[in-house]
Amino acid sequence: MNRVILLFFCGLLFLNITAQASSPFVISEEGAAGYYYQVTKNEDTYTWLIEGKGRMLTVIETEENEQDLESFRFGVENVSSHLSALWMTGLFFVIASTLTLYLGNKQRRVVKESLPVIILALCVPIYILVSASVDLNHALHKTELYFQLLLK
Repeated sequence: MNRVILLFFCGLLFLNITAQASSPFVISEEGAAGYYYQVTKNEDTYTWLIEGKGRMLTVIETEENEQDLESFRFGVENVSSHLSALWMTGLFFVIASTLTLYLGNKQRRVVKESLPVIILALCVPIYILVSASVDLNHALHKTELYFQLLLK
């Protein structure tokens, strides 16, 4: 009796595994700043769901469009990375500025003596913010370019 139950559950497990293997599954997805992609695989076929500026498109990967799809994916991931850098650096800048102003109101003499160091320390995140903004702008333009290529 125990063998029958064990075989029954093994059979159910096998059926579940084969059902999942034959159905499409998501390999990768990412979204940032109005752009999004999702790659699903069904047997040997890759299907891409891409979105940009509110327009959606489903594309089956072929040799002809493989490079453009990969470039779009890389662009979306680049945009996401630059946005993260902007947020983290901006948050650091706000916290450092707030702390400096707070300490400046409490102990003016200490802040006046260390003002050059504080200014230098606050220039670093400003430089990173400007650099990341320029990089984000380039990544957005490239991502839009590849999205427009895929629409055609």
